[in-house]
Amino acid sequence: MVTEILRPMTVQEALKARALPGAVFLGGGTWLNARKHAEPLTLVSLEKLGLDSIHRHGGRCVIGAMATFQQIIDNPDVPAALRNAAGLTASRTLRNMMTMGGEVALHPADSALIPLLMAMEAEVTLAGKKRPVALKDILSGGAESLILSVAIPEPGRPAAVRALSRTSHSPRSLVVAAIASALHPAVKGLRIVASDCGGTPVRLLKLEAALEGKTLPPPAEIERLAGNEFSPASDIHGSSLYKAYMTRVLVADALQGAGP
Repeated sequence: MVTEILRPMTVQEALKARALPGAVFLGGGTWLNARKHAEPLTLVSLEKLGLDSIHRHGGRCVIGAMATFQQIIDNPDVPAALRNAAGLTASRTLRNMMTMGGEVALHPADSALIPLLMAMEAEVTLAGKKRPVALKDILSGGAESLILSVAIPEPGRPAAVRALSRTSHSPRSLVVAAIASALHPAVKGLRIVASDCGGTPVRLLKLEAALEGKTLPPPAEIERLAGNEFSPASDIHGSSLYKAYMTRVLVADALQGAGP
């Protein structure tokens, strides 16, 4: 039950308000609006903090925490793969609500952005922290403070994301993301992350090592090299064997389709 909505004008005011009993940050409201709360809630709106900018700075793409998925899609400064990942949320209504900060803070199990951000080695800026924090640390320990922005180092690298779901509006059951410093004439700096949309996304280190420094092979060979390194959990969408097979297919497709 929402009892009060506060609209701070500065980050410092937002942090002070968040310290109140029962207070939570309100970004796009996607998750808060979808849940019932019996206990009193004070919502601390972030709408007036100016955290929705997207720009290039120091060779990085910096995306404000309040930037919505639709803003990400519409901004040419954002890497194409990240725009594609945001576009996998088929509902434009949801894309206009969901924010980068909310996605990172809550990291929903079927997120298409989180595996790609992991592969990109994204960095998160938190209020009160002098240095950015690695995304993996946020995922393992949670955001200790207000997320201000997410930065993508070297945004021009070839990258791609692929996902599996029953329909465009269904929850995803499998997500694969790949990025490299170069794919031609030889694979360099490759990182591949897979998620079974139930646990923590994992890097496919053996496949990365098998492809590093080599000419990118055809899809069938990539699938063979991928082997059974990833063992996704079975769920209502498919068995572990099926999802493992589809992981190999999606990895091959992502590597063949990766672009800047």
